[in-house]
Amino acid sequence: MGDTVVAVGATPNDSTAHAPTGVRVRVRVLNASGTRGLARRAALELRDRGFDVVDYDSERGNGRSTSLIQVHTAHADWAARLRRGLGVGSIESTPDSLRFVDLTVYLGRDWHPSTEALRP
Repeated sequence: MGDTVVAVGATPNDSTAHAPTGVRVRVRVLNASGTRGLARRAALELRDRGFDVVDYDSERGNGRSTSLIQVHTAHADWAARLRRGLGVGSIESTPDSLRFVDLTVYLGRDWHPSTEALRP
């Protein structure tokens, strides 16, 4: 796969940037950018788009410059929807039948949270 996408700025009403209706897409978000708080912000945005973010955390290390979405199931279309919602990222197939998530997102420095007001 390995497609890279430049920020597309999907609108909140863009159905291709949401999880499929009636499907539970389990997502793990890892902040690999080195900027504090991005995993939580991404989790909130993805939940607003119908994705079931079951875990978010920071990945230790030097920091990624680009975002990566790993697909652990046979649903690359779900990763394409998530990428559309984030506006960035490459997609990589990493099959793992023992994973408790369908997709893992590694946020890089190329991802920026929306400019909408934060929740209280």
